[in-house]
Amino acid sequence: MSIIQNFPKQLLDEHMKWHHDRHNVNIENPPSGYGLEFLQFHRRYIAKVLRWYRQQGYDESLVTPWAAVPEPIRQSACYNQAAEARILYQPESFASADELGRFIEASDIHGCIHQEAANLFGQPDINDFDVAPRNTIFYNIHGMVDRWYQNWEGLGRFDSGLSYWCGNFTGAENEVLYYSQQDGIWWLGQQQLADDMHRTEVTAPDWVLVGDSTEIGTLDNRRPFRIWDIDGDGQLEVVMLHLGDRLWRVGKIKDGRLQWQPTRLEG
Repeated sequence: MSIIQNFPKQLLDEHMKWHHDRHNVNIENPPSGYGLEFLQFHRRYIAKVLRWYRQQGYDESLVTPWAAVPEPIRQSACYNQAAEARILYQPESFASADELGRFIEASDIHGCIHQEAANLFGQPDINDFDVAPRNTIFYNIHGMVDRWYQNWEGLGRFDSGLSYWCGNFTGAENEVLYYSQQDGIWWLGQQQLADDMHRTEVTAPDWVLVGDSTEIGTLDNRRPFRIWDIDGDGQLEVVMLHLGDRLWRVGKIKDGRLQWQPTRLEG
């Protein structure tokens, strides 16, 4: 939790300009399109900054996304726990990424996290749009928010032929997990991306079979399902509901195989 030394002015200005250009937006009722812009801009922005950060050889553990909002912040007067529960446990209730992004802003959960993190850690920069990106806590927060976005992205992709997800599944860079609806088989591959947090068409050349989910059932848009870092270790898991016993299963890739275990989701 510290100020990032030698933070590039052009990167600081980029974030400042994005917010200043939208200073007239009513955050309590953002217009259509604002939510998607908010999510996509910050995804691209933190990816760009973190590439520079790694090139400096700085400590990456300081900018790791939070697995969850720190409890003192959750217990603060401004924190909307009902909004948090909807974001985490009912992502299917958002019809679009834009609706999700507008909700994150309108519920004030984003603003409250910045405000209370500044108080909790004694880092006033975090609550100032103009300079927040030069503090490592900014990336703890917005990496976590991007995981909320990734959680939503895990839904409703099958009818569109988009049964793949980019992210960190085993610790390697630029991983892509692909689900074959024809046979219930899961494949893991890697691709070269200009932006490792920006979703693009899958063109990974080398696929490795990592397992199947046939015993749990077929995945489609009618089965509750998520791609989610459920255990907070920084790696994504497959979480799906067994329609027979109505219990959740979590699939984690270990030793090159997708291993399934029962789990319990709250909320």
